[in-house]
Amino acid sequence: MGSPSFLTSPMFNIAFMLVTMQVGKKIDWEDPSTLMIARIGYYGAQVLVLLLAYALMQLVKNKNDTTVLKYTETKAGATQGQQVETTTVAYDVAQVQQFIQSTLTSVAMISLMHWQFKFTQPLLLQSILPFKNLLAHKIALIYLWGDAPEGALKRPFQAENPFAALMGGASPTAEPAAAAAVDDGHEKKD
Repeated sequence: MGSPSFLTSPMFNIAFMLVTMQVGKKIDWEDPSTLMIARIGYYGAQVLVLLLAYALMQLVKNKNDTTVLKYTETKAGATQGQQVETTTVAYDVAQVQQFIQSTLTSVAMISLMHWQFKFTQPLLLQSILPFKNLLAHKIALIYLWGDAPEGALKRPFQAENPFAALMGGASPTAEPAAAAAVDDGHEKKD
């Protein structure tokens, strides 16, 4: 099947943000009913995205790929890496949990910006963007869209550099853990 190419396109991200910002300028944010609809839409979208992320996690668990994954993980500031041995299902569940954590952090930040500093336009963009982020997440590309786990989707995933993607180049600063992955450590458990 394969994922739609626009989901991972940096140009789509830029166009999406520019269009959403222009639409946001045309909305009367001073109207209390409009503001209430935006708040309900924002928080409703966040709950739905979290539910979909948990459904994706359940899909990963149901697939139960117990292929052994070995790699070296280097923490920031550490000179020597730590050898990690896990299964594909455990790695993928951890990746979805990181997505959920980043979504919750985003909700906290946007809520602070809105309720404390009275910013309203981020409610529109952040009502739509999490769905795009979930559908373009590497785990979703593999499990929902059926993309092969090779190249950029090969586990362990490399840290992404969005500026390199915009410039059309590969990520020069790959995560050390991904760069030191052990290819011969993939075995299938029965």
